Amino acid sequence: MIEDIKIILLDADNTIIDHKKCERQALLNVFNGIKEEYKEEYQDIFRPLDRTLWDNAAKNQSIVTKEEIPNYRFKVFFQKIQIDYNNYEKANQLFQEGLVNACDLEEGVEKNIKYLYHKGYDLYVITNGLVKLQKPRIVNSRIGKYISDIIVSEEVGVSKPNPEIFNVLLEKINRKPKEAVMIGDSLEKDMKGAKNAQIQTIWYNPVNQMNTSDIYPDFQIRNWDEIQDIL
Repeated sequence: MIEDIKIILLDADNTIIDHKKCERQALLNVFNGIKEEYKEEYQDIFRPLDRTLWDNAAKNQSIVTKEEIPNYRFKVFFQKIQIDYNNYEKANQLFQEGLVNACDLEEGVEKNIKYLYHKGYDLYVITNGLVKLQKPRIVNSRIGKYISDIIVSEEVGVSKPNPEIFNVLLEKINRKPKEAVMIGDSLEKDMKGAKNAQIQTIWYNPVNQMNTSDIYPDFQIRNWDEIQDIL
């Protein structure tokens, strides 16, 4: 068990939110809106394309700017699946509308967030992304009422793993790093970022990914029920 923890910091996508399910709902909204047939294999094409664009942008290796990615990804996507539709701004709008309304949670999250809340921990979400997408999804989810605040990289001006996004929250609520623990699925963003801010870490690793990095979480869980052995 971890001692002296007062606040729990939570990543959003793929930690508390089932991003794959939400993304599928968003894509369905796109195809319904443009009146084209949706095929399940489309998500397997869109997902790595989208992730690569954002990852490259974070490394300053992208051929387009971050601002251009939302529309550009649909240009490339529609070319790949051979759909003749070129209103990429509309496609992105439909995608974002679908994503905002998709609030599927990872398995075991609702039960264990309730457990942590009733144990007396204050719960906060720290996530990269856009305010207009991330905040509504969490607020409108079944665990929204247990979350004290949501910090999104867009409003802070820096993204995880930059420690400043963690420091902004700690200063806002007048807490020390030793009083916090971060739960997240990304070694590079969540675990490294929290460690940069001198915050303890719990790696959510449901697929039992091998850690070949030089980032060493303090704890690891493979499912949300295991959190009760730590907190």
